[in-house]
Amino acid sequence: VLLQAIFTWSVPFMDAVEWSIELIGGQVSSVLNEGVFRDFVIDALFGGIGSFLVFVPQIFFLTFIVGLLEDSGYLARAAVICHKPLKQFGLSGKSFIPLLTGHACAIPAIYASRTIASPKRRLLTILAVPLMGCSARLPVYALLIAAFIPANSYFGGFIGLQGIVFFLLYFAGIFVALLVTSILSRTIYKHKNDTPFILELPAYRIPHWRPLLKRSLNSCRQFITKAGFVIFNVTVIVWVLGYFPHGSGQLESSWLANLGHIIEPVMQPLGLDWKYGVAILSSFLAREVFVGTLGTLFGIEGAEENVAGLAEKIQSSGLSVGAGVSLLIFYAIALQCVSTLALIRKELRSTKLAIVLFLSYGLLAYVLAWLAYQVI
Repeated sequence: VLLQAIFTWSVPFMDAVEWSIELIGGQVSSVLNEGVFRDFVIDALFGGIGSFLVFVPQIFFLTFIVGLLEDSGYLARAAVICHKPLKQFGLSGKSFIPLLTGHACAIPAIYASRTIASPKRRLLTILAVPLMGCSARLPVYALLIAAFIPANSYFGGFIGLQGIVFFLLYFAGIFVALLVTSILSRTIYKHKNDTPFILELPAYRIPHWRPLLKRSLNSCRQFITKAGFVIFNVTVIVWVLGYFPHGSGQLESSWLANLGHIIEPVMQPLGLDWKYGVAILSSFLAREVFVGTLGTLFGIEGAEENVAGLAEKIQSSGLSVGAGVSLLIFYAIALQCVSTLALIRKELRSTKLAIVLFLSYGLLAYVLAWLAYQVI
């Protein structure tokens, strides 16, 4: 129910937010002259606002349903059941809901970690959440699997190779997350202050909707005023890098593309060229941007809807299977989401830790991707 709420039920409301921003943006665009200022207002300002407002419905549904489960007495029982196995990896029974929610989106999952009383286990849970296979990874997985993994099937077509690869990518994220928390809980955070897992099982009861609604709205307000500010600023910065010096529609000659050429030597050990470097840089805003950026660079209109056409273009570009697999592994591990990074900084109140986490997961993703490319 929780995943359905975050991944399905919230979609109409998220679409409504996007539609409203597009409608207002269209009205504003109609009264502005063509040029840099209009592009900045529509793409940077409205795009920046939309980049965090679109998450508000998910935050609301998450906090409302988690509050419903908590006030009804169910969440306490689920935490008790999951505590023993998760404790072996330095986590808590209350980590189960954030880790599960992380497979839809890391933003509400990190918010869900607030129910964990132990500072140590909450910290480790937050560090594990970005490794869960969130929905933003799906477009990237779908494109790269279609481009590099044969559509072989087994057992009369019941099981397909592409589906197996999908599963392995999700499993890899969970495995690495538990490995990371297990190591950190026994080394760096071994002596960090912790609180024992003491949980009184409340009686089952029917929750009152008024405090649930108030709590959910308060969480949305905090997200908008704190994490939203950081997300907006980074969105504008990335837009500037992708727009200048030649204007809209010239991404391949922008400052962002120049950065892609600069980091091309870093991409080459993975079998990738500058185009994939640009796509990786642009997807720092959101992983799903990777598909649209590659579509622009390969000259495919509407790449998000024409995944098959873009996959064929990638296949004909001469990129090897090993390079494709290395890219899949990189996206399975790397923290390529500015919204998540901004929220981690806010929740942990540490810019340093957020930067270290970003660099550590990026380096780990790069090393594993390089190993995969060398083997395959």
